[in-house]
This record gives sequence, C-alpha cells and structure tokens, in this order.
Amino acid sequence: MNNPKILIICAVFSALAIPSHGAAFLLGDVFVGAHSGGVIGHYTSAGVFIENLVTGNGAEQTGMAFDSSGDLYATSFGTSTITKFSRVDGSIVSPNPFIINDPNSHNESIVFDSSGNFFVGQADGTSDIIKRNSSGAFVARYDVTDDNRGSDWVDLASDQKTMFYTSEGRAIQRFDVSTNTQLANFATLAGSGNAFALRLLADGGLLVADRSNIKRLNSAGAVTQTYDVAGQDFFFALNLDPDGNSFWSADYTTGNVYKFNIASGAVSTSFNKAGGVSGLAVYGEITQGNPTPPRSVPDGGTSFALLGLSCLSLMALRRAIAPKQA
Repeated sequence: MNNPKILIICAVFSALAIPSHGAAFLLGDVFVGAHSGGVIGHYTSAGVFIENLVTGNGAEQTGMAFDSSGDLYATSFGTSTITKFSRVDGSIVSPNPFIINDPNSHNESIVFDSSGNFFVGQADGTSDIIKRNSSGAFVARYDVTDDNRGSDWVDLASDQKTMFYTSEGRAIQRFDVSTNTQLANFATLAGSGNAFALRLLADGGLLVADRSNIKRLNSAGAVTQTYDVAGQDFFFALNLDPDGNSFWSADYTTGNVYKFNIASGAVSTSFNKAGGVSGLAVYGEITQGNPTPPRSVPDGGTSFALLGLSCLSLMALRRAIAPKQA
C-alpha cells in the first residue's frame, strides 16, 4: 500500500511541473515574429518548433526583448502596442496590451537598459524613441533625427546613454539619452540598401542587417566583414546568441532564419518560418545595454519536473519491494 504522504507530495510536484499554458523559455530559444496574425513562433536553439505565442491583435510582430525576469516584450507594428508574455509558460501577462505607444507610429524595436527601463523605436508618426520604466510607465521621449524612416531599430551602448539606431537609410545614427542630444552619425554605409536591425559588439563595433546582406563594422565605423546566404536578399531582423560567438538573422520575405558564427561567417543552424519573418529574439541574449539577462531555467520548470520524476521513481520502487498481500 502506498504512503499517503508521499502521494500528496508527488501530486503537488507533478502539478507544478506541468505549465498552465505552454512551454517555459529556455536558454537559446528563438522567437520569430510573423508578418500577420499577431503570431510569434517559439523554437528551440536547434530550430525545432515548440508553439505559437499569440498577441490577439492580428498585427505584424517586429522587435522583441526580455526583461530582468525573462518575460518577453513583443512590439506589434500596426497597433503600436506591446504585449508581455510570461517566461514560465508563454501566457500573456495582464493587461493586454501591456503598453500603447504613440498611435500610428508603428513600434519597430525594443531594448532594455541595465536598470530595467526599456526604449521603443518607432518607424512612423512621431518617429520618437520612447523610454518607459519596468512597470511600463512613461519616462521620456527623444525627438531623434530621421534618416529615411523614423527611429526604427535601436540598441543601447554599455555606457547606458548612447543610443544607436537606424532609419531604413544608409546612416547608423546616435543619440545621447542622458542629455537629450543628437550625436554625430556612427557611420554611413556605402551603396544602396536599407539598414535595419543592429546589435553592438563588445569591441565597440556592431552588426547590422543591411537588406541584401549583414555587415560587421569596427569601432571606427568601417565595414570589416560581410555575411550572406545565396538567394536571401532581405535580411531584416538581427539578434545575438547567448553563446557570445554567434548571431541570428532572417530574411523578411523567405522566412529563412540563420545562425551565423561571428568570426567565420559560417551558418551552423537554419530553419524556416512560413510567411516571412518580421522580428527575432533569443532567450538569454547578452547586449551591451543589458549585459546580465536571465539565463537560468524559469521557476516551475525543470527543477520541479525532476522532483516529480523522483517521486514517481520512489513510488515504483516501493511497489517493487513491498511484500505482496495474501
């Protein structure tokens, strides 16, 4: 006969081990924003599909970022809103939308600083970069100079004040959010194209998705390396991998997602998101502006699952060695 106390304990741990909605976010998981339907695909680091997160607004999903707890903040382009998803099970955190930004300004990107504040780049309308605190309350707005289309894609430097951004033109621009001052451009890219998502690197340079390919610039703003895949002509989103040696990018039109080695340029992983890709996020991504993102397994995940399995093993063992009843 089983011990009632063991049965109760095992039942509790088994319940905690089962997410109430979907899958927990794990280190290296990739999140892919779709062109329509308010859908974000959740994939493993190997590109295996897990589930879809759905905002409920039907909009195109662009930039995404994680707060200090690991919850996902997803910008919706058409509705100028942000939806927050729980790291534990992918459920929407109330209220939804979490934030409504400037109407018709079209949220494009979002980044966190080291204090938990976040900045939102907007492609149209006011074109301002908006700063909010960890609770979502408005803090400030920055009337940045446009190149071609708004503040668009943004990334914060390690000094917590220099904001790098692109405006779908050839310039990589900068703004000091501590003094509310426009700074000199970091670089102007040669040729034609559109500079989209960017990520700063520890050496003072950066990576930028430049439509036909991806470019690496050094601290002086000179292009030192180019990344490309044959047949992919619309690189749009870009995020760093938590391994510190790789980055992810995707073709807006084909929906092909690639993991590149920064040093060699080799592609180590690829998969397809049908319908195209408007934005990416990688759980545990280390950026210059937010150098200590959550990297552990979420509460209620693996640790509880292991305890639940231990309970089941204990009960099986007890049944195996218990004397048979006459």
